[in-house]
Amino acid sequence: MRKPAKTLGRCAALLAAAALFSLNSATAEAPARFMSLRVDGVEGRQGPGADQRIAWLYQRVDLPVQVLAQRDGWSHVRDPDGDEVWVRTEELNERRTVYVREETTLRRTARSGGHIVAYLMPGVIGAVTACDGAWRRVAIGGRIGWVQNSSLWGGECAGLDAAVRP
Repeated sequence: MRKPAKTLGRCAALLAAAALFSLNSATAEAPARFMSLRVDGVEGRQGPGADQRIAWLYQRVDLPVQVLAQRDGWSHVRDPDGDEVWVRTEELNERRTVYVREETTLRRTARSGGHIVAYLMPGVIGAVTACDGAWRRVAIGGRIGWVQNSSLWGGECAGLDAAVRP
């Protein structure tokens, strides 16, 4: 027995929609957010799974990463160099950190003329706790102060408190 073309078309459309829905739910696309590495020795893999080839071995606890997607206990992340890999979600931490991209100053206040607390070199990692315009409040090596966001990677304000003055 043959089914009318109209019925077959509807079935095909329903199957396509179901396939698209299952693909999207398996990838668990969510707005990108920043987290940090919980431990040293995190394996960055080319795909979500222990059988995937290791592309990077991250040796910096607290390194900030941007989480792009999550699937089956794995997170697709972007690191400060722009490389994208998959890591086990359990190896990530909600703690927000920033990576210093260029030599800059840590200042007591969120102003260009503010008292200098420390000079920061590229590669330094610190905890970020607040935003004030183009400035980020960070704690690095026991010192707390403000750094211009243009010198940082991972300093987006989403998920941080509003302006907090020390």
